[in-house]
Amino acid sequence: MAAPSKIPHSLRMAIFLLRIAIGLNFFYFGFAVLFDPVLGKGLRAQSFNNLYSWLSATVSGGWVQPFAQWSFLVIGACLILGLAVRLASAVGVGVTLLSFLPGINYATLSVAQFINDELIVTICLLILFLANAGTYLGFDNFLHISFHRKRTD
Repeated sequence: MAAPSKIPHSLRMAIFLLRIAIGLNFFYFGFAVLFDPVLGKGLRAQSFNNLYSWLSATVSGGWVQPFAQWSFLVIGACLILGLAVRLASAVGVGVTLLSFLPGINYATLSVAQFINDELIVTICLLILFLANAGTYLGFDNFLHISFHRKRTD
C-alpha cells in the first residue's frame, strides 16, 4: 500500500473531483472525435474550440492527430479510473500543448493569447500529476510500484 498522504482529506476530495471532471472531458472528447464526427464538429463551438478544431481536422498521411485522438480517449479512461494518473497527466499535458502551441502568433505575442481553456487544463493536469491523484479513490493505490532497491547491509 502507498504511504499515507499528507494532503488533508478535503483537499484530496477536491483533487479526486478534479480528476473525474478532467477525465470525463477527455474521454467524451476522444469518443466524440473518434466515433461520432457530427458531435465532434459540434464541439468546435464549445470552450476548447482551438483544440477541437485541431483534433477533429482531417489530415491525410499524418500520425499525430490519430495518436492524439486515441490518447484523449485513453487519458480520459485512465483519469476516471485512477489508473496510471501520473503518466496520463504527463501525456495529457503534452497533447494539449501540442494543439495549443501552433496557434500562438509569435510575431505579435501578447498576454491575451495565453488566456484560454487549454492553459487551464494544462495547469489542472499538472496539479493531478504533482498531487499523485490516482492514489486517492483510484487504482493507483493498489498498483504501487517501487523502483527503490532494498538495502541488504
